[in-house]
Amino acid sequence: MKRAIRAALAAVTVMAVAGIAPALAQAPRTITLVVGFAGGTAPDTLARILADAMQRAGNTNVVVENVPGAGGQVASARVARATADGATVLLGEVGSVAIAPFAFASLPYDPAKDFTYVSEVARTNFAFVVPDQGGPASIAAFIDAAKKADRTLLGTFGVTSPGHIAAELFAQSAGFKGEPVHYRAVADGIGDIARGQTAGSFFSIPLAAAQIRSGGLRALVQTGATRADMLPGVPTAAEAGVPYLSMASWFVLMVPAAVPAATVAEIHRAAAAAMKDPAALERLRGAGFEAVGSSPDEVKAMVARERDRWKPVIERAGIRITN
Repeated sequence: MKRAIRAALAAVTVMAVAGIAPALAQAPRTITLVVGFAGGTAPDTLARILADAMQRAGNTNVVVENVPGAGGQVASARVARATADGATVLLGEVGSVAIAPFAFASLPYDPAKDFTYVSEVARTNFAFVVPDQGGPASIAAFIDAAKKADRTLLGTFGVTSPGHIAAELFAQSAGFKGEPVHYRAVADGIGDIARGQTAGSFFSIPLAAAQIRSGGLRALVQTGATRADMLPGVPTAAEAGVPYLSMASWFVLMVPAAVPAATVAEIHRAAAAAMKDPAALERLRGAGFEAVGSSPDEVKAMVARERDRWKPVIERAGIRITN
């Protein structure tokens, strides 16, 4: 009798353990998605859309953490030093990944060695804007005028920002002397361009579209491969005969380099599913983003190409910032 009772108890224990194991295996993973910019900025908007969609896509809880400072460098350093278990993910971007390594004498992280790249999740394009009144009628006319001038002032919103490096590329490739004017406040830059005190500037598509609707600015070209819905009447760089201006501000998911491959694959699956989520896609379009959702190999190759592209531009411009 006792033997039968012990057998029954053993069977119950086995069944209980068997029931618990799947439950443990299915426990939601919690990810902290670190963003190097303050709340309300474009990267923050993207991060929150992505976090919501990743949670809907599967067994993942995603918490957005804003760690602003030094154009994304503070956040990058935080994730580079994080425990390599996949619980901390960086929303990296072109500035801190492909521009800063060549513009700064030293960084608190190495984008090429300290991270594993998971996926390019989204990108946003630029439009080159000029004064609506008295400005050139086309990008070709702008270049002609700039070549005849002693210097051409180009507005940017921060040293080594994507818009700044785009302006350097424009001047170098078109063959005119460009001089960047760095604005702390977007409103100041917009006002100076509208008044003709600054010749032009690269704005994000949403910002350009909003200012064009308000009046005072006009877009001559946009940098995406296709025309943005927000600016259907503005030609692309290829259409306008300046293909070297085809560029984007891109955003990639990155984890510490030692995160296991299986964990990287798990995060990638959640991100890829999120970039196909209809609600997320609608929100992204409304915010001026294009969804991507590339593989780890694809994003690694893309980042390498971008680093190769921006390094000579930065060197020719003589940008070297010492901390």
